[in-house]
Amino acid sequence: MSNIVIVGAQWGDEGKGKIADTLAEKSDLVVRYQGGNNAGHTLVVNGKKTFLHLIPSGVLHKHTKCVIGHGVVLDPVALDQEITRLLTNGVEISSKNLFVSESCVVITSYHKLLDAVRENSTNEKIGTTGKGIGPAYEDKVSRKGIKFKHLFDKEQLRTRLVNSLSEKETLFKDLYKVEYPSLEEELERLYNLGQKLKQYAADTFSIIDGAISQGKNIVYEGAQGVLLDIDYGTYPFVTSSNTSVAGVYSGATTAGHNLDHVIGITKAYTTRVGEGPFPTELFDDIGKFIQHKGGEIGVTTGRIRRCGWLDLPLLKYSAKCSNLTSIALTKIDVLSGMDTLKICVGYNYEGREIDCAYPGIDLAKVEPILVDLEPFTIQEKITQDNIPEALKIYLETIEKHVGIPISAVAYGPSREQILFLEDYFK
Repeated sequence: MSNIVIVGAQWGDEGKGKIADTLAEKSDLVVRYQGGNNAGHTLVVNGKKTFLHLIPSGVLHKHTKCVIGHGVVLDPVALDQEITRLLTNGVEISSKNLFVSESCVVITSYHKLLDAVRENSTNEKIGTTGKGIGPAYEDKVSRKGIKFKHLFDKEQLRTRLVNSLSEKETLFKDLYKVEYPSLEEELERLYNLGQKLKQYAADTFSIIDGAISQGKNIVYEGAQGVLLDIDYGTYPFVTSSNTSVAGVYSGATTAGHNLDHVIGITKAYTTRVGEGPFPTELFDDIGKFIQHKGGEIGVTTGRIRRCGWLDLPLLKYSAKCSNLTSIALTKIDVLSGMDTLKICVGYNYEGREIDCAYPGIDLAKVEPILVDLEPFTIQEKITQDNIPEALKIYLETIEKHVGIPISAVAYGPSREQILFLEDYFK
């Protein structure tokens, strides 16, 4: 039995889906526990790409059950479209392998509209995906949320919609002056989607609890990354959920049950989508080279990702915030063959040198301390016996600074291009 958590250790887009997909081969359950369809996971199997936004990355393995936990905010339109697309591509999805918590808060048209008009009405942009994630979590906290189970009962859904729309209607009419769907339109749309999707509704808490009791292998798949966490992240440029390991307990399973591995997924360099400070960001040709070679365009937003050198003070901070047990380093092939290789080992900040970020630090005011390392070249399949010496030094530099081992190294887009240095299922 192994309980494994996959956490993004940067600002998201680290390659979590790829690692989750690979581990799913030996897993009984893969569980999403927070976020929504603002996530974008890309899987490459036999040269074919599969894009996922809501459905867990275990879906390509026939024996694996995919669970969407109650901490996820659920856009029923997006879920319906994703299921249809996967079925069209020959992926098996049914009520036997996909289970959606009845307690997920639903994203409505009103949430998406509110998200968009807010972002467009201010000069201080957050860089939201516009998927309605934040407003849906707002409704959850203010106890106005519509749960997935409410979609199955038309009169109950009507009551919840009236409650949810009461304040938003004033905002749409008087403040933002935008048109919005009538209550009856939204009611019919959500109810019809509910009838279509209710076959997947389940008591996911009991499913997960039962799997734990039976000693099953479970992978908890995070979305976004620790640096976007509502509490630990670079506020206000964050998402609206707990993207750290804490989200597992609040969004999927029983508090206090043992987690065997908490794997922090990080690229060999750093990327960020949207607004916010970025200490090691590259504005020169090297940054453009990394962006192009790494294909750094957001799966969900289509926006170009900002690129920079690997930031160890931030990685060390993420490790502490999520109690990481090891690191899975992805996309090292992107740095292969470069003439210059640097890594950030600390910051000069307010007259002192620090080697770890902390809550409240103003990253816009730090000066990164960069050191040069010998560039490395990858020419073949990597095994533990043929890791290039310069790459070994790069890996050891990361391990020494962050204080935890690197347990996996990904050097290409496919499942086969991952070197596992630790067996998570022992």
